[in-house]
Amino acid sequence: MIKFFRKIRQQLVKENRLSKYFLYAFGEMVLVVVGILIALQIDNWNENRKLEVKTQNYYKQILEDLQKDKTFATQTITKFELQRKAYQDYIDKFKSSQFTLTSMYEELLDLNAESYALNFNTSTIESLQNSGEIALIPPHLRNKLLDLKRMQQKITLDESLDNRAKTGVTERISMLIGSPDLEKRLEHQEELKHSLDIEKNKAKIILGLEGVQDWMDFSEKKSIGQLKELVKEIETIEELIIKEIASLS
Repeated sequence: MIKFFRKIRQQLVKENRLSKYFLYAFGEMVLVVVGILIALQIDNWNENRKLEVKTQNYYKQILEDLQKDKTFATQTITKFELQRKAYQDYIDKFKSSQFTLTSMYEELLDLNAESYALNFNTSTIESLQNSGEIALIPPHLRNKLLDLKRMQQKITLDESLDNRAKTGVTERISMLIGSPDLEKRLEHQEELKHSLDIEKNKAKIILGLEGVQDWMDFSEKKSIGQLKELVKEIETIEELIIKEIASLS
């Protein structure tokens, strides 16, 4: 192609047709510039397409993380609500005149006192932040995601601090009661049962278990409220991401 254009220019020079030569040279230059612009445009389009594909992949990863977090939050809410109901049922038993110290002790032992760690999937957001590719996400959505991450971190920290405080009480109770099933093992061990005399510690154990359950009641009610807000925020962000994916398609 270049040889073809060169021959035309040489022919015009030989024929001393300079005006047509300059006009042709200008036209050739315009064609070259247009070709370069088209090539740049194609290159830009390819780069933009690559970024769009990368962004869509990030959106899909974020949606997967959000779905896992929503499922985890919903399951945790259900678990905590069931435990709060069991505790309320225990509280309601105080309305009965037949509720004895032994009944109170047994009911408290039946209530769950296990601690739960609340952890969320933030790896994709953290990866985007560390790589700087968080800039691929539009500002309005980016801010929502970062706010969500801060909300998750607060919920995790609050639950961790509450569990730490409750663990201190539980450890002191364990020194008085031993293993939760110790009494059952001592049913046919009268001598051991008499020697250990756990009965004398029963009042202190009850007060300790009451303290644990009261702390759990406060902590889990707070977590239930936080997790419900988290689920709402996740659903809002999911809708925004789905719209963004549609706009890239």
